[in-house]
Amino acid sequence: MNMRHLPAVLMGITLTALPVAASAHSELATSVPAEGANLQTAPTEVLLTFSAELDPDGSSFAVTDPTGAQVGTGKVDLNVAARNILRGNVSITKPGNYRVAWTSLSLDGDQLKGTVTFGYRSSPPPNTAMPRGTDPLLLSVAAILLLAAAILLVPRREPLR
Repeated sequence: MNMRHLPAVLMGITLTALPVAASAHSELATSVPAEGANLQTAPTEVLLTFSAELDPDGSSFAVTDPTGAQVGTGKVDLNVAARNILRGNVSITKPGNYRVAWTSLSLDGDQLKGTVTFGYRSSPPPNTAMPRGTDPLLLSVAAILLLAAAILLVPRREPLR
């Protein structure tokens, strides 16, 4: 292999590996009830699906009613092979906006917290979901690698004789 191509090859390998490293975190993928839903029938269960396996000891949720009273809780569903689902029963009897406050702990030790809000025979709750961010460490590593590749790819001039 020509050594001039080495930086480009290394950059390709690095950029291919970045999505794999980023996917190790367990982010909320879907929720039932869905964020912002206005239900006409009271749910009896809340289901949160995450992008990766969860640690049962550090992952759970609590559901509160419009007054802040707890109406349900959930934990990792150990019957699901992927162990990426939090499931729990809820007792919802009065109209209003409900809040699901969750904590997920992925197997790589990354802990995330968030909320899902939904209404039961109510005006839709405000969207309080946080936009998904990118891991600052991952961005820093990618920036350093891009800079290194750019420096290595700049043509060098031969010294004047």
